[in-house]
Amino acid sequence: MFVPTDGQRSLLECEFLLPPAKVNRLKKSWAEPFRERILPLIDEEVFRDAYDQANGRPNTSIRLLVGLHLLKDWNDLTDEQMLEHLEFNLQWHYALGVESGSAHVCEKTLHNFRHKLMGNDRAQALFERVTRALAEADGVGLGRQRLDSTHVISNIAVLTRLGLFVETVTHFLKVVRQEAPDVFSTLNAGYAHRYLDREGYFSDAKREQARRRLPVVAQDAYDLVRVCENEAPVSGLPAFGLLKRLVDEQCEVVEPGGNDHGDQGPGDGEGGVQTGGPKVRLREPKTVASDSLQSPHDPDATYGHKGKGYEVQVAETCGDGNPYQIVTAVAVNGAHESDQKALLPMVEQLAASEMLPQTLLADTGYGSGANIVGCAERGVDLLAPVQDPHAPAPPEQFAQAIAQEVEAPAEPQAQATGSEAGAVGPKTAEQDSPAKPLGLNAFWFDFTCHEITACPGGQVPVSQHLAGGQMIADFPSTACGACPLASTCPIRELACGDRQLRRSPAVIATEIRQEEQQGAAFKELYRKRSGVESTNEELKGRHGLGGLRVRCRPRVALAAWLKALALNVKRAAKYHAAKIRAAVAASCPCPA
Repeated sequence: MFVPTDGQRSLLECEFLLPPAKVNRLKKSWAEPFRERILPLIDEEVFRDAYDQANGRPNTSIRLLVGLHLLKDWNDLTDEQMLEHLEFNLQWHYALGVESGSAHVCEKTLHNFRHKLMGNDRAQALFERVTRALAEADGVGLGRQRLDSTHVISNIAVLTRLGLFVETVTHFLKVVRQEAPDVFSTLNAGYAHRYLDREGYFSDAKREQARRRLPVVAQDAYDLVRVCENEAPVSGLPAFGLLKRLVDEQCEVVEPGGNDHGDQGPGDGEGGVQTGGPKVRLREPKTVASDSLQSPHDPDATYGHKGKGYEVQVAETCGDGNPYQIVTAVAVNGAHESDQKALLPMVEQLAASEMLPQTLLADTGYGSGANIVGCAERGVDLLAPVQDPHAPAPPEQFAQAIAQEVEAPAEPQAQATGSEAGAVGPKTAEQDSPAKPLGLNAFWFDFTCHEITACPGGQVPVSQHLAGGQMIADFPSTACGACPLASTCPIRELACGDRQLRRSPAVIATEIRQEEQQGAAFKELYRKRSGVESTNEELKGRHGLGGLRVRCRPRVALAAWLKALALNVKRAAKYHAAKIRAAVAASCPCPA
């Protein structure tokens, strides 16, 4: 049954039992702002629907459980270590406002509480409400933010291809032996011999042996799928689904008598079983999708150019006048997913949480004309370099978004942006010299690149509109015929003498940014972006995001939300603790 935390203080709390000198030292530590400023921000109503409203025992204090998890991720502790601190650490007792004699929580209670946070938006709502309240209370400006992604791996082993097959088959056989012993007894005894009785026999192969053993394991996996797919007690097991997924992603069937690879036949003198049925061979590694199975213990993990696991998107404030910076949003994506596609969902998430910035700094992985325009449509100025379309293309699976958006002209031209003034246009007359062909940078566009406000000659289109994803603007021959820039103007001349510009907003934004990013003004604004790298390292090193103790995407996402919130709380608590110590020092100067 849901019961809000009682705000009544107890006379048995350590504050009233310890000597005054020790209490004064507690009040100058992080525990004081944590108690007085952080705990009151935790809105327990977020969790009301997670508990029965009328029946059952009263819930453990939500404020206590949230506070415990913040301190846990602040210090990167295990559950056991966290509960030990709760039992015996006076600083934690003071910070959490609990009596030392009753400072105890069952470990099962922690597990149940985290379960209530997964698969819904409670953790995100908790993060956003506390973070927004911190920003409002301490005057942290949200107008300028920076975005980056960092690679994390869940609590799984990084397996080779052979190791992946062996571990998946072994996991399947263990589950079948436990859940369906009758079916297990009918399987060929060779499977148990190779994967259970001699666990790891195939995966510990030397490099020269792995090439021969891998086809044997692949054939075993396929045969097990073929034998068990009609066995009702087995075919419904998640372990069977993983084995079938592995075979479908990594193997292809070669009919008996087919032209199989000579070095990929089953049986290598080390226990291979000839079944007489269809044979399989391994697909070429480059044909295996990046979202294929990477571990039977974490089906959500994928493979990207940074390795196996996940990508965590992190947005953080970077205003010059902020007392401290806070993380404003996090999101967990597959390791195979492009940052290009992650940008706009992050912007929408920031908008929904009422923490949308006016300016967002990001690296080239996020920069494209489509993203610049998409952010502008949402009221955000995206400061991110765009890739040079003439540079060598990155691997296809990681460059699709860039390749689709960068359609710049053959010769990038000079440009300038009035992003601070809400318009895009030329910087100086010298840069738009008629001695060379003009580019789109010589025009003035609105903030979203949907309309032309003036051409290089100062003319306004007689009509313009969006059609088929392109901005179409028409200029009359009476204005363009006498223009001294007509010979270098990039606008196409029609048969009637009028001129028409037809470009997509993404192409316009791309060309403008290509020149803008070379200028000193852009580089001065952009230099703040690199600070998010240290925040990523702080999350991964100090708060344990780089060494997660959980598996699967829902738990990884929960860990990311809690660790990001713990980072914000830590920075706020340290900021206020320093102010408290400074105030005490100012009021009690040391005698000369």
